[in-house]
Amino acid sequence: MSVEGTLYTPSQWGATFHALPHNEALGAGAAGPGKSMVLLMDPFHWQILTEHERCMNLNHPYHLPWGSSSGWALHLRRTRPMLELSIQRSHRIFPLIDPAAKWNENKATWVFRSGYRYQFGHCHDSEDWQNYLSFEFTHIAYDELIQFEEEQYDQINTRLRSSDPILRKMLKIRAMSNPLMSRQKGDNFSIKDPNWVRKRFIDAAPEGKVTFRKKLKMQDGRIVDHTSIYMPATLYDNPDKDFREDYEAKLQNAKPHIRQALLFGNWYVTAGSFFGDVWNPNLHIRKPFKIPKEWPKWRSMDWGFKMPGVVHWWAMDEDGNLYCWKEMMFQGRQAGDVAKDILAVEEKYGLVKKGRSVLSGPADTQLWEDRGDNTKGKAQEMEEAGVGWVRAKKGPGSRLRNAELLYDRLADHGGGTTTPGVVFFDTCPEILKLVPSIGTSDKNSEEPADGNDDHAFDSCLYSMGYASHGRKGISWSSKDEEDEDEDDDEPKGRRGRWGYGSEVM
Repeated sequence: MSVEGTLYTPSQWGATFHALPHNEALGAGAAGPGKSMVLLMDPFHWQILTEHERCMNLNHPYHLPWGSSSGWALHLRRTRPMLELSIQRSHRIFPLIDPAAKWNENKATWVFRSGYRYQFGHCHDSEDWQNYLSFEFTHIAYDELIQFEEEQYDQINTRLRSSDPILRKMLKIRAMSNPLMSRQKGDNFSIKDPNWVRKRFIDAAPEGKVTFRKKLKMQDGRIVDHTSIYMPATLYDNPDKDFREDYEAKLQNAKPHIRQALLFGNWYVTAGSFFGDVWNPNLHIRKPFKIPKEWPKWRSMDWGFKMPGVVHWWAMDEDGNLYCWKEMMFQGRQAGDVAKDILAVEEKYGLVKKGRSVLSGPADTQLWEDRGDNTKGKAQEMEEAGVGWVRAKKGPGSRLRNAELLYDRLADHGGGTTTPGVVFFDTCPEILKLVPSIGTSDKNSEEPADGNDDHAFDSCLYSMGYASHGRKGISWSSKDEEDEDEDDDEPKGRRGRWGYGSEVM
């Protein structure tokens, strides 16, 4: 039995993917590099050829009689019609690899001469994972993982098991996916969280090719590793030059968010994104540079305790363009401790005088909530620690108004000929993930979606409202700024504080 020279020869990327020893592997990114074909053929390189050899070789230490293999691959798509192309490919290729392979239409399963089974399955309804509970699979593959619910993925993966001493060492979970997905999908199914794949596999190492090891403690006290990896793929991993050029031309003509996802494999855009038509990372993301002394500076914050909170630092140039030049995440911290962290950051930029920050800016109104006892509120704790804030306006319609201000600033660049109305330094990863990935509200397509993990986005919106008054509204005076150290390449500046407890849009 041979795979090479039939109708399949893997690209360099595909060969690398086949060779991965990890328990879980996600191949994902741009459309067009042949991910689905690689996924279809992956069981051959680890299991099917091995089982064939065990049957052929009478001297194999774990010899098998023909037809007795317990190997079983499950190849999944969310719906049955989505499987058609892969099934068609299997009918062209599998009989050429093993002429004795038999197809069972009712079970959508190939049975190879060794007895190894290759099944095509689907998981249309959210509870359809229960259809696979009684099985023992040795290879589980998900095509377009982003279309599955996370619970389906977790539940079906519990069926990966084998009592065979050879197959037990080769158990694999493999998946392929494109980045672009919306909460609502056709074919009568929806996705609760369209970003779960990104959060699980991408966020920790967006560049990919990083092995993550999870230590698992067994009942007998042993510690075993569970390994996973994300292998990014691009259109240019496809060895067919004519296909690459033709498909690239089509994607270059697509809308910006589609082009970013399917051509460049950008996981931080969303189908139906509120800012999808105006977000352009080539324009809106910059390498850090020294902020001029005379530019007004301030900060914004959205509070978080159980969920991560965030602080952003901003500046405005002579033309009124905004620069988000620093980001600080925090979680599970008391207000006074967060204030100390803020002062530690600002001390490096010459923005602290006599133990107090010279900056202010809009913060989540949670800081001023009455705790119902005699303890200090968060705003008071931070004020006494030397960090002052003003209340971000969060009345009816304010979130939409501020989102529209952000939209207008993103779109304001004269067709790429001028500096955009808002720019983010590439050292602010959380806001760079969220702005292009914020979808539209399920209740109103004219509003951005509101979720539990968008604190950085809300901080950004507070700053849009705050800066809408222009330089005069920020009330900046560069005369109060400390002298810069000529050897310091970090930006320094000052913003006059608005007074404790005041409110701005």
